[in-house]
Amino acid sequence: MKNNIFSQIVSLKKRVQKKYLSLLYVPVLFFSCKEVVPPQMAEVDSSAAVAMASLSTFVHPGIINDSSNLDFIRFQMDSSHVDRTNAYQQILDFIDDNPIETTYPAVVMAKASGSTPSEAHIRRDAVLAYAYALKWARTGDTTDASKVKEILNGWASNFERYEPVEGTSPRQCQLEAAWVAPSFVAAAEILRHYEINGQTASWSTAEKATFKDFIENLKNNYINKMVKDINKGQRRNNWGVSAGYAKMAIGVYVGSTNVYNDGKRIILDLLPDIIKADGEVHEYCARDCSHPQYSMSGLTFAAEIARLQGDTALYEALSTRLRTGWEWMNGAYTGSVACRNCSTAYLFSASEVANNYYNSTVIQSLIDTKSPLRVNSGLVFLDFCTYTHSQLY
Repeated sequence: MKNNIFSQIVSLKKRVQKKYLSLLYVPVLFFSCKEVVPPQMAEVDSSAAVAMASLSTFVHPGIINDSSNLDFIRFQMDSSHVDRTNAYQQILDFIDDNPIETTYPAVVMAKASGSTPSEAHIRRDAVLAYAYALKWARTGDTTDASKVKEILNGWASNFERYEPVEGTSPRQCQLEAAWVAPSFVAAAEILRHYEINGQTASWSTAEKATFKDFIENLKNNYINKMVKDINKGQRRNNWGVSAGYAKMAIGVYVGSTNVYNDGKRIILDLLPDIIKADGEVHEYCARDCSHPQYSMSGLTFAAEIARLQGDTALYEALSTRLRTGWEWMNGAYTGSVACRNCSTAYLFSASEVANNYYNSTVIQSLIDTKSPLRVNSGLVFLDFCTYTHSQLY
């Protein structure tokens, strides 16, 4: 009976989503200033925002997961769903392997092409908070919810700024902020809005306000500075994608259509540069096996956030260019592209999110070849997508 009800809900949801259309956005140049940018000053109420006036409210939770898929996962957890059960164990293992630290640094030192203890700490905790949030959504155990709050409150109450280590550009700080912000707000969305038996996790108003200030700090003082460069034609790579995805996620969390629309504008603008018409993904031939997946993960998570808000434009843009890119990766990551052989490289689990929408036999073949998908070692994006999106709809 439950499965029938959820099937009806999902079917209705997809019919509603097909009614929404979205327009390509015209890039907007931001004014440069040295002062700290107050909230909302960095986002311009452009024609793009006016075009999306129908998005006056957001679906919550609405960052990668919504209530229907979290409910579905919870009811589908039994021995007949081996992939999801094994993926849930991956979440438990990640939690066991990463105990919560008792202190949170005020200054996070950023290092390009490497890491520092504080940088590794904040990246790890962003994903760890999300892991605990998914666990709480499964168990309803208040202990799990308290762990999410412990991490989010710890960073929100103590973090002040990023600083680059000697020899690292200050721009690295902007990228680091764009990496961790979406994972933090994805965890916070579940904690704040998901209900189990009609009850939320009881995150206090004061704690939520402090956390919002932390996220605004990341956006205004780091991510928006990267956006200024994007608007000048720079960062047209995985950096730019990370900024666009981060702004969409933050926009949902803080309830700002201006922030959300600006992120979507960036993603639409970068999409043809990141994925060529034949599917080749930027930085694959020129760089390595990891950075193209940074771009693909960011594009896919951005598209999924939009889908949860009733908008499939990013999935459908440029004749489903995102699908073309993932299908091209099937050849690239199984050794069929001449410029580089990534057949031994691991696959990010964002591929599960993409194929949850596209239902492509080619993308599924890639996933099957690389399964089981392990957690990305750099922790620059959220993970556990086999648990949240494998064979979901």
